[in-house]
Amino acid sequence: MEKSSLGINMQRIKHGFVVMAVVLAAGCGGGGGGGAATATDTAPTAFSFTDQTGVAKSTAVTSAAITIAGINAAATIAVTGGTYQIGSGSFTSTAGTVTTGQTVKVKHTSSSTGNTAVNTTLTVGGVSDIFTSTTVADPITGVALPSEIDIVETS
Repeated sequence: MEKSSLGINMQRIKHGFVVMAVVLAAGCGGGGGGGAATATDTAPTAFSFTDQTGVAKSTAVTSAAITIAGINAAATIAVTGGTYQIGSGSFTSTAGTVTTGQTVKVKHTSSSTGNTAVNTTLTVGGVSDIFTSTTVADPITGVALPSEIDIVETS
């Protein structure tokens, strides 16, 4: 039996006829279901944190939860300026992965100065949002108030 460079077996039979049998390459054949493969999507639908104002100074501030949607495979998750929590897990600042339907919160410590913002950026699959907390304003100082007020009636 003679084999061509294309993987075709050729066999001579009586009367000079040539029978060719094509050898199928690996990967051809059944089992695939016939449908096209779904592309991997790890960029979620945009998400948005609700910022907080008037928070106490030097305290832990935790965002409301956002829900990851619009992905069909695990996406990378990372945080700067704070920590994040997936579901009821522990808060961490280490990069990880998240899947569709999971909830995420971020947390940071508010400023020690009045009327000052602190930002934490969460990035999931290349999509980011910033959670901001702003501390309550410091009281006004240095304004002298009179010790006595005279009330005068006019007619």
